Amino acid sequence: MEQWKGKVAIVTGASAGIGKAIVVKLVKYGVHVVALARGEAKLKELADSLNGKGNNHGTVHIKVCDVTDEEAVKNVFSWVDSTLGGVSILINNAGTAIVSSLLNGKLEDWQEMMNLNVLALNVCSREAYQSMTKNKIDGHIIQVNSVAGHSITPYFAMKMSNATKHAVRVLCEGLRHELQLVGSKIKVSSINPGGVSTDLLLGILERSREPNTTIQVNNMEILQTVDIANAVITTLATPPTVLIAELTIIASGSTIQAHFQPSAAVVNNLLNS
Repeated sequence: MEQWKGKVAIVTGASAGIGKAIVVKLVKYGVHVVALARGEAKLKELADSLNGKGNNHGTVHIKVCDVTDEEAVKNVFSWVDSTLGGVSILINNAGTAIVSSLLNGKLEDWQEMMNLNVLALNVCSREAYQSMTKNKIDGHIIQVNSVAGHSITPYFAMKMSNATKHAVRVLCEGLRHELQLVGSKIKVSSINPGGVSTDLLLGILERSREPNTTIQVNNMEILQTVDIANAVITTLATPPTVLIAELTIIASGSTIQAHFQPSAAVVNNLLNS
């Protein structure tokens, strides 16, 4: 990680969950982080907890930014170029999953997932490429995707979310291919976690739980946010001649594709909610 000390990283979805854990890890390795999220209060709390730790630590700069707003994203990258000398690392972490069936789901829910998980990710990647190229930086773009990008999820009403993750996989491979064709040395990696203990996952599990049951996360084979942050560090720590193109991480004892069949009661509840 010495190669990145003093360099600038942009992390989207940085105020909580996986994004927050990634920011914490990067700063400890001396990387200066521009943390993006929509909620200012949590961003300030994160920056206050990490800044002023000494010369060996990086600094956190916060930017309130809705990454589905193209102009807002452009403004952030423009500020990074003019103030910090360009970005060396982009962690595309922002994303969402909405329980919405293909049978009766709402168009606005499908659009929200596509806009954030796919289009916003691509806009950020495009702006990172342009910043790195302009500033002659051989940087690294990491897409935080999911194992759902490699298979069909067995969960009811999660197929549109599933589709966005497949799109991210294609865009990641496509971005790497186009960079090769133009002779760029920018790296592109995809990290594909299984289930991670976040508020987002807990919300999905709560909506999908069987009647008269409770969600017991402590008994589940599930990753913690720090596990994903450690995977990001592993990916970044490779020498210039080595690329971790895809990194799939799941909890020990779990399987990449869960075998899960929801009951009729759960299906009916989700259809009628």
